[in-house]
Amino acid sequence: MVTKMTVKNQITIPKRILTAAGLANLKKEEMYFDIEAKNHGIFLKPMTVTVEERISEEQWQKFEARAVKTDKGDEIFDSPEEATEFLKKRIKK
Repeated sequence: MVTKMTVKNQITIPKRILTAAGLANLKKEEMYFDIEAKNHGIFLKPMTVTVEERISEEQWQKFEARAVKTDKGDEIFDSPEEATEFLKKRIKK
């Protein structure tokens, strides 16, 4: 079986290989691997990864309060379409 490596060093693992390794039914967000070069080959070992928050709840609340704050003169839109129309009109000026 042949697969190619892209310009960005990505490869697609064929489904037949994933099935044989018991990995075909994993959710994409569960696909983490320990990778090792060994005996002129590349070995992938599935692993479980726990994501740890890097920002405290307090920091997030401060950020959120500033991010959703509106200032005098800010435009507020009810939909992406409305914002797009506004920008199109601004571009024409």
